[in-house]
Amino acid sequence: MPAEMRGIDQVRGKTEWVENRFAVHSAKVGGPVVAGGTCVVLFVIDVTDKASKKRMQMSEVGIYTVKDGKVAREEFLPLAQKKE
Repeated sequence: MPAEMRGIDQVRGKTEWVENRFAVHSAKVGGPVVAGGTCVVLFVIDVTDKASKKRMQMSEVGIYTVKDGKVAREEFLPLAQKKE
């Protein structure tokens, strides 16, 4: 899945992809942090991949660009994971 989505159809498509691929056990959201026309949100989710049955925790930030009161662009960047 690409890091950047443009347009409502792509955003909805990514949401559908996530719902079909993962079983979500929990999700935490932090923020938003707003600066000008940009908004940043932290996501931490605990999921199981439905195909592999592998459970994992993922952290990423969503960066949203707002124009004319609407989200014009969203991009998700994964946060570095601690090595065990």
